[in-house]
Amino acid sequence: MADKESKSLSILDYLILLIALGGTGGVTLSVFLPEWDYSFFFLLGGMTILLLSSFFVYKIIEKVSSDKQKSGAIWLSFVIAIFMYTLVNTFQPLKDLEENSISTRFQFLRGTTTKKEHESDTGRVESITYQPPPKARKDIKIVGITTESLEKLQGTWPLPWKYYANIIKTFSKSENTLMFDIFFVDYKPGQMEEMVEALQTNRRVLFDYPMETSAESKESVLNLEKRLEILRRFKLKNVIDEGDIGVSWVKFPQPPIEQIGELSAGLGFANVKKDESGLNRRMPLVVKVSRSGPEKEFEYFPSIDLLIVCQYYGIDVQRDVEVNMGKYVKLMNIPKKTLREFNIAKRAFEEKDLMAIPNEKREVIIPIDIEGQMEINFAGGRYSFKEYEIFEVANQWDEEVIESNQFNNQIFLVAMYYATGRGASKDSHLSPFGDMSGIEHHAHAINTILNQDFMSTLPNWATFAIYIVLGVMIGILQPRVKTHWGFVIMLTQLLLYGVLTLYLFQSFNLITVLPSVTIEQVVVFVAIIGFRILTEEENVKYIRQTFSKFVSADVVDELLKHPDNLALGGSKREITIFFSDVRGFTTISEALGPEDLVKLLNEYLSAMTELIIEYKGTIDKYMGDAIMAFWGAPVPLEDHAYYACVAALAQLEHLKELQKKWAERKVPVIDIGIGLNSGPAVVGNMGSSHRMEYTCMGDTINLGSRLEGSNKMYGTNIIISEHTYEKVKDRVIARELDLVRVKGKTLPVRIYELMGITNPEDMEKMKRPLQRAAS
Repeated sequence: MADKESKSLSILDYLILLIALGGTGGVTLSVFLPEWDYSFFFLLGGMTILLLSSFFVYKIIEKVSSDKQKSGAIWLSFVIAIFMYTLVNTFQPLKDLEENSISTRFQFLRGTTTKKEHESDTGRVESITYQPPPKARKDIKIVGITTESLEKLQGTWPLPWKYYANIIKTFSKSENTLMFDIFFVDYKPGQMEEMVEALQTNRRVLFDYPMETSAESKESVLNLEKRLEILRRFKLKNVIDEGDIGVSWVKFPQPPIEQIGELSAGLGFANVKKDESGLNRRMPLVVKVSRSGPEKEFEYFPSIDLLIVCQYYGIDVQRDVEVNMGKYVKLMNIPKKTLREFNIAKRAFEEKDLMAIPNEKREVIIPIDIEGQMEINFAGGRYSFKEYEIFEVANQWDEEVIESNQFNNQIFLVAMYYATGRGASKDSHLSPFGDMSGIEHHAHAINTILNQDFMSTLPNWATFAIYIVLGVMIGILQPRVKTHWGFVIMLTQLLLYGVLTLYLFQSFNLITVLPSVTIEQVVVFVAIIGFRILTEEENVKYIRQTFSKFVSADVVDELLKHPDNLALGGSKREITIFFSDVRGFTTISEALGPEDLVKLLNEYLSAMTELIIEYKGTIDKYMGDAIMAFWGAPVPLEDHAYYACVAALAQLEHLKELQKKWAERKVPVIDIGIGLNSGPAVVGNMGSSHRMEYTCMGDTINLGSRLEGSNKMYGTNIIISEHTYEKVKDRVIARELDLVRVKGKTLPVRIYELMGITNPEDMEKMKRPLQRAAS
């Protein structure tokens, strides 16, 4: 009855389990919620509940599990996996670690050196070798405002607009896209006229502007409403923002002055939104802006990169672009156009589609987040795109240069480019490759779209699954193998996962978690080792407490080396079984009072038990005045039959001494009968997972029991079977008694009386001093 109750779960157990599952459910539910607030709540709240209830859940598992070490390790790894998932979503240092690992992947797989400067013996730079990375498009070029340009133009920042006007005129008769990453937000009399004149000759020029993140400067912007009217010619119209999911992170746009905006081919914002660590790995393509008015209305504006791509493809930003906030930007109706390009390696012209990966729908779908940002697939580090000095383009280029260099359907980005001194403003942001100029961030974003080579990050549910599967896998495997093999498994799993991570990144542009998974694996490994130590200490305590009373200390030590021998269930062993019984116990019990009888019996049993243990035997059980023991298990013993015979003879000798003491005390004298038999038997823990007994069973045991009872018939003290005799006949003195047929057996068995041993020194030599194992 007690066993059944120990198996069942109490109402409190069910409640605790429900709380734990609720905590797990809270964390799991957050996996499918895109909103950060809810995710944070469920992650932190669910994790707290889970941690608080973990110990109690383990206790429940301990009750119902047949192997608490294995089931406990799985539960432990599960809890750690959820804990790591929670940390990577809430703990900033761990977030930064993941971001740094992505940067490392970019550096390792994309390369970092793309520009080499060759110096003469005097230290002067004589030439520059341009080495574009494989994924960097050759039709994206930078016209850079460098320190050298400022010096050669003998100017300071900002440069006079006439240089920009010259560039616009130079490109007026070409089909190239020209973009100025320079804010024309201030009115400059005398300079605006030159720009207007130039723009009237070239209507393919794009300009960017800043989106202000604070409303404080709004009143100081001159003619803001007129500028906004012009800007709205380029705002996005086909926008889906279900549930108002899009996040607005800017206050208002500050477009270029009207004279520039009116004549531009497009106006796009140029903001870069860095993350908490200052690293920029994303580029906003769409921004959501609240429109001033009595009702809460939003407008959606394209970035300069999106406008450049639209102009390159020849599509209209309002008609041919569809935006679904948090999901995608879709470029539609891309015309079928063939570009002719000279292949330097093949030394021949090649024709290719305008789209890098053409499709029947003529669409490009760009994944974006709820802030309208796209992940940039950086083709390489600094100097990935061909760069020209602005002084060269503004003063030395003309239409002939454009034509001779076969600049057609190219994208030229005019911007600040690592300029220092002469009042130059720093325009650089931290990238996976370190500090990189702002215009290169834009170039890599444009490159990503035109190559249709988009990065993607695993969804929350897949990341959650990675932590659970890899963590629980260690939890399943490690308790089943030795620690060093568990370490090998963990390293192998980490290596395979690391290689898979790099492969997915390189081949499929898929970003997966990496360092936090490594930390998780190590934590799970160490935690399970600690858990194993604790549970093994419990096992040690159990073995010592259970067996130290029935076997010798060295047998206990051997059991501790191989605790698997004590698992529920048995194994076939070759043993010698021992049965002893007191002659006339009923008569003795009638002659003595209860207290004297117990004292006498304990004195007898203690002495006999110690001798069995001293001769490496194992006490199986006491059955009133009878003793059942065996040799050969749980630790194998080669001479188990001889040890049993010597122990039986030692008991008779010691019994004679006890009989003298009992005679002097005038208490009934005890005499005994012993039966020994050798053979195969099933030995092991028998019972249930909650209550078990280490014992043996089989025909060998049954025969040994019957031999003990036969002593009365033959007037002997020790009877051994022919199976035992055959193993010890050269070392014992015995006489044949009979050929008997035992109940349950068809063939008769020859039995012998054991009288002594041929080498009496063995009695002391084989005896081990009694030393009980510490409990």
